[in-house]
Amino acid sequence: MGQLLTWVIVFVAIALVIWTLVKENDRRQQRSVEEWEREHAAGQGLTNQFIRAGAMGLEGILISEKKQAIQYQKDEEQGMTKTGSKGDDADRTAAEE
Repeated sequence: MGQLLTWVIVFVAIALVIWTLVKENDRRQQRSVEEWEREHAAGQGLTNQFIRAGAMGLEGILISEKKQAIQYQKDEEQGMTKTGSKGDDADRTAAEE
């Protein structure tokens, strides 16, 4: 019963968040130019700017990690990531035999 109550609370919380987002979106779509200017002057437009800046920062991190992963795969294909005995490098061992 306790687990059911926990899941009901979680579900209600998620539903309230979604409902709040929908209501806020509807309110923003129905506002006039004067209301928009008043909200923007009060600093509420900054929230979107901070979200965009955070998204751009996250995108920069992900792109950097993607480039590193691609470089690692290229190195691995060329055999540059293998370490250990001579048996790891087929070209080197073939020339020495």
